[in-house]
Amino acid sequence: MKQSIVHFLVLIAILAAGVLTFIRVRPNTSLQLFVGITTAAAYVLWGLVHHAMKKDLHQKVVVEYLLIGAIAIVLLVTMLGF
Repeated sequence: MKQSIVHFLVLIAILAAGVLTFIRVRPNTSLQLFVGITTAAAYVLWGLVHHAMKKDLHQKVVVEYLLIGAIAIVLLVTMLGF
């Protein structure tokens, strides 16, 4: 139970840092894209580590995290106008 709380606190920290950094670099869309890609990659990595530690990391889980990260990046690229 405690381990799950720590895992989710780390996830919240990753996402919060990504959002705050994204806002802070607002005028620079190239830097925003970099922050978004980095945040998505950190999210995917967090998910893979989380599930590996829970011993339920399967191919479907890997594909799911990769697709969610990819969708987030595609949406970001579209919104930023690249």
